[in-house]
Amino acid sequence: MPKSTLSNSKIHFSVEQQHSSNYLPHCILKWRQGQLFVSLGEQSKQPYISAFETQQQLIECLKSSPVRLVCLHSNLGEATLNLWADACEQANKPVFLRGRGSIQKTFQKQSTLSPQLKQWMDSVSAFFLLLLFSPIILATAISIHLYSPEPISPKQWYIGTGGKFFRPLKFCTTVASDDSRATLLIRWMCKYNLDKLPQLLNVLRADISLKDSFYPLTISEAVKLRLES
Repeated sequence: MPKSTLSNSKIHFSVEQQHSSNYLPHCILKWRQGQLFVSLGEQSKQPYISAFETQQQLIECLKSSPVRLVCLHSNLGEATLNLWADACEQANKPVFLRGRGSIQKTFQKQSTLSPQLKQWMDSVSAFFLLLLFSPIILATAISIHLYSPEPISPKQWYIGTGGKFFRPLKFCTTVASDDSRATLLIRWMCKYNLDKLPQLLNVLRADISLKDSFYPLTISEAVKLRLES
């Protein structure tokens, strides 16, 4: 198979690939000023690049390309958005969500402050909150470590500032045993949102604003907003 190059092309996949967990549907790729725009497309008789048989091929192609960041359209659907986000993460490429209507309104709320000033204020506030709650965070981390092999578990993708994909840092609320003490600890954490305190680090990394740090937008919610718009 010839080496694939990311450009203004279409990717086609066989019927057999549709049954694979790593199947990526027909995607239209548009290149502009170092940014790759990916949206849902239909089959065409126009020239196209060879299909990626595995997600690893997509990862390698992204790594070798001059792409600075990837913009995924919300019409790709939840499953495909997750696959592309995983590939971009492994290729070390920033990835953002773009769409229309309600999604853009959610990301671009009116503010009297400039984005740079708002981000600076969020970072300063998050830094002092981390200092303030550091004893609680440390005590919670030690307690969780006794019951879970992964105290902090950034797994699910969320949508943050400017449509940026990020994995929120949070304390794991799944325990490895049925210990009643662990169950009480988890209930107490969830009641007071202590499991979400590590997300202050996401604010410092500019993944999300301080206002939305405890309730970021999930990919499924973003897709639903598009369907409703």
